[in-house]
Amino acid sequence: MAIISPYRNKRVLIIDDVPAMRSSIRSQLTGLGVEQTSVAGTVRDALEVIKSNRVDIILCDYYLGGGSDGQQFLEFLRTRAIISRATLFVMITAEKSYSSVITAAECLPDDYLLKPFTADTLKSRIDRLLEKKTRLLEVDKLQDQGRWQEIIPVCDEIIAGRDKYLVDAMRIKGNALIMTKRFDQAIAFYQQALQMRSMPWAKLGLAKAYQGNGEHAQAKDALTDLLVETPRFLAAYDVLGRLHRDTGQVEEALLVLDRASELSPNSLARHRAIAGFAEEAGDFGRVEKAMSLVVQKTRKSPLCDLNDYARLGNALTELGDAGKAIALVKEARTTFKEAGDTPLLAAVEAVAQHQAGNPELAQQALERALQGDTQTLSEAVKLAVAKACLVHGKQEEAEQMLKDVLQNNPGQAVLQVNITQMMQAHGKPERAQDLISSSNAEIIRINDDAVRKGQSGDFRTAAAMLREAAERLPGNLQIVANAAYALFLDVYVNGFDEEKVQAARRYQQLLFGKDAAHPRLSAITDIAAKVQRKFCLPANS
Repeated sequence: MAIISPYRNKRVLIIDDVPAMRSSIRSQLTGLGVEQTSVAGTVRDALEVIKSNRVDIILCDYYLGGGSDGQQFLEFLRTRAIISRATLFVMITAEKSYSSVITAAECLPDDYLLKPFTADTLKSRIDRLLEKKTRLLEVDKLQDQGRWQEIIPVCDEIIAGRDKYLVDAMRIKGNALIMTKRFDQAIAFYQQALQMRSMPWAKLGLAKAYQGNGEHAQAKDALTDLLVETPRFLAAYDVLGRLHRDTGQVEEALLVLDRASELSPNSLARHRAIAGFAEEAGDFGRVEKAMSLVVQKTRKSPLCDLNDYARLGNALTELGDAGKAIALVKEARTTFKEAGDTPLLAAVEAVAQHQAGNPELAQQALERALQGDTQTLSEAVKLAVAKACLVHGKQEEAEQMLKDVLQNNPGQAVLQVNITQMMQAHGKPERAQDLISSSNAEIIRINDDAVRKGQSGDFRTAAAMLREAAERLPGNLQIVANAAYALFLDVYVNGFDEEKVQAARRYQQLLFGKDAAHPRLSAITDIAAKVQRKFCLPANS
């Protein structure tokens, strides 16, 4: 009787730019009973396979042709959610490069394989990883869906079982506590975990919990101690950098990230973070250095990003090199020709052409940037277009966009500082604080007016007012939460309306996706349940 291989139905992707290596690994997999194997020599080919087929296991060489490496590719896959947690990602590397690869802590692969390796070694690694994936399957699905509240009891069951995946479940539970903003519980949980033994991930989690609880001094102390004990734990540098930045110490943040980049120079995410912090510090030379590296590493690669070109173009204009900025915009249009002339590129060009002394071309670029519905633009694009408007003296248009950004991101001190600096740089320092104050006041007025309508029994008008605001400001979670509640209450009191119910549920899901621990979610869930019962609606109606 023939023995059926446990790998028979597994789809495996081998990524290596050396044909002989691809052939060797494929032969080993065939010997293990793998029947569905794909190969790719470049990141581009690998992406085509991943996007067109289910892939269960990815075996990726660290050094790939075309300028991108395995770390950058994994970083790209994880941050874009192109692969789920159920997909195994195993990095393959030579002994001499192992020390550099192991520093990729922010996007750890499931395992490493050192060349050369035998079929038996490959089998034992995959067996162990698949066993782990099977045990954590339910937790991984919940993580992929961002259902952090539901993860905690599932992890508790695994922890209570005290099997070999106890620590994995503890790590996931700790993160879920932080994601649901249960910071006091997270602090107690990590402290208890550290009583078992000293574990870097638990110390990092404790620092994050302190930070979330507003205990910044304790968070910094915990991170500093962790880096003394484990100086190659890169995730700790990233958290410490953000903590410095969030407490107004941007230069300290940059120093921390610079140190991390010395240890692991190939993380695109970290270079982008450095550029972002440097922008806040007004250090555009540093922005240019970081973004030039990112653009260089991703040029002619599927990992390239339009925002990288725009950020580099903006830095070049700030440094007075309009010619290079214009050339970069032209390159971006060729690279991202499917995207066309986006408002972001047009805004960068409008500033560069103005600086280069080409008023007609600058005006044409600005007009392209303002075409269409500017309300739908992302925060980053609105900031770029607002800057272009200020450069061209279009104060009213600029302030409207900046107001939208402020109202979509209430209370974000760093953003307020950035906008203040932008207004000051273009001769309008007195307008910055007025703009911030009036933006906040308008949100308060909308909420207060809607509350008064509701208190008077006019739930229909209150819901309509908040819905209009939520459509304009989908990033303002207070407005979104109030709109969801008001719409459900309107329907409950005034009668069933399918369109209103769907809008309310959309706001409810938006709120849940962005902040699963939002204090208004409980009340929204309660009123939604009342509507469902009153009108006998299916749960997914």
